[in-house]
Amino acid sequence: MESVCRRCYHFSKNLYRVTTKDGGVVLLNMLVCVSCARLARSLGLATVKMESAKTVAKTKRVQAMTDSKQQPVQPPLSIR
Repeated sequence: MESVCRRCYHFSKNLYRVTTKDGGVVLLNMLVCVSCARLARSLGLATVKMESAKTVAKTKRVQAMTDSKQQPVQPPLSIR
């Protein structure tokens, strides 16, 4: 799904969150496209790639399946 960059208004599939804080107060919190994120990084702003909810859900599902397979199986305790 494509979204709109909040800086240049271009459509983009990959969005990045650009943030700045001053004294614990958030001054900038914006979703931008790849080229605007590159510019923000060159200015020294914090930039994080956003993942779609679908990708995150798929990753969590795969991780849950692999975690359950890695747990050792313990034999039942016998009563004497």
